[in-house]
Amino acid sequence: MSSNQLGGKAALVTGGSRGIGAAIARRLAADGASVALTYVHGEEQARSVVAEIEAKGGRAIAIKADNRDAVAIDKAVDDAVTAFGRLDILVNSAGIWRAAL
Repeated sequence: MSSNQLGGKAALVTGGSRGIGAAIARRLAADGASVALTYVHGEEQARSVVAEIEAKGGRAIAIKADNRDAVAIDKAVDDAVTAFGRLDILVNSAGIWRAAL
């Protein structure tokens, strides 16, 4: 990990399994935050991001949660708090295709 600016903090990154969300999750972890990231379809990608973070000494979990489902998002927040004891940072990075709405 590159710094400890966010040591003791916990973050939830929606859409954290790929693209910008994955990059944000990696950066937050590099700065010392514990990271929960959500995914809908990319379980392998999510596990890969978690493994990368853990290999560098960070803490991370992947949570399946669809941003269109309020109950799933509430559960994701609960899961993050259960895992890390707190939630300090929220990054909304998940994209929603208009056709899916």
